[in-house]
Amino acid sequence: MGQIKLILFDLDDTLVHFDDYWETSMKEAFAKHDFTRAMDTNRVYEIFREIDLRLVQQLDSQQITIEQFRIRRFVECMEQVGEVVDEATAIDFELFYQSIAKKNMKPNEAVNKLIGELQREYRVGALTNGSEGWQLDKLEAIGLNEVISEETLFISGRIGHEKPSPEIYIHVVQTAGVQPDEVLVVGDSWANDVAGPIGQGMQAVWMNKKQQKAPTGPSAPQPLAVITDLEELRGLLLLP
Repeated sequence: MGQIKLILFDLDDTLVHFDDYWETSMKEAFAKHDFTRAMDTNRVYEIFREIDLRLVQQLDSQQITIEQFRIRRFVECMEQVGEVVDEATAIDFELFYQSIAKKNMKPNEAVNKLIGELQREYRVGALTNGSEGWQLDKLEAIGLNEVISEETLFISGRIGHEKPSPEIYIHVVQTAGVQPDEVLVVGDSWANDVAGPIGQGMQAVWMNKKQQKAPTGPSAPQPLAVITDLEELRGLLLLP
């Protein structure tokens, strides 16, 4: 195992948590968007949430792209309430929601302090799936846009490959000028942030806040650690 030189954090549900802003922002978007404002917000949200949970599984298994995911969850939701909607309206709703969600995201002072401390000993960046503009907006909202440099910021929408495709991890190694085992990925997704990186020779820490069960067996990937809070990285990566 190589000495860690580069630490890459996942963004969604690692540095910024859906539970902190998603429901509130979605309900506000349904209540205020021109196409949905006359609808029952709570009913539409519950339908939308069920569709989102189903489609996110297809997204994670790379059956659909992030753009298809965002369009289909709105279109299918509207179909279930008896409305016909085109892709342009679905995209407009998504952008409207994002503008609201950005205002509801807040910096986590403890996490930002930890990242600052890690930067004294390591190169620190982010490795995230998503569209470039939206992921950059999230980093700005949580106060990390000027902390994480462009040289260590890897966004699938910018690169053209999504986690857990091998190409995105290969891109990281080639761009950052490091060996695979000198990279540590920290994130909540077993497939994207543990199995994917380890499969390409990287190291990984699983952020298992939701207490999910990890795959077992002799061939199962072995992360460096399993944590439920990013503060646990202090004892793992920083000298006392």
